[in-house]
Amino acid sequence: MAGMKKLINRTGNELKVTLIVRQGDHPTQTSGTVDVDLAAGRDEASGKDESVQDVPYGNDVDIYLNGIETTMIAHGSAIGQRQVVVERGSKLDDALNTHDTIEFLYDGKSILISATNSDVKPYTFPAM
Repeated sequence: MAGMKKLINRTGNELKVTLIVRQGDHPTQTSGTVDVDLAAGRDEASGKDESVQDVPYGNDVDIYLNGIETTMIAHGSAIGQRQVVVERGSKLDDALNTHDTIEFLYDGKSILISATNSDVKPYTFPAM
């Protein structure tokens, strides 16, 4: 069965994401990529929200991600990054392959990537 990730764009800008699919279970080979365009937010006219998408990747054999690439235009500049797994069990490998949701944030300088599982509730601060 192919893999599936929920991608959530919280950058406030349109974001291009490329998922790099691993060939088999060793990170030295890739079997392809999946390109995704995430909107900045909900479309006012249609009400459709393309900033959150469930994205299938791989196949029955190639079920792991080997990396992720992001590109965004903000304030007249292209901001991008590419992260690739070079060792199984690394923090990036675990983030991409043991979580079902990947969120993207922008801190004014860099695109931040956070991986979680959908059954994990985010921490909320107690009311004061």
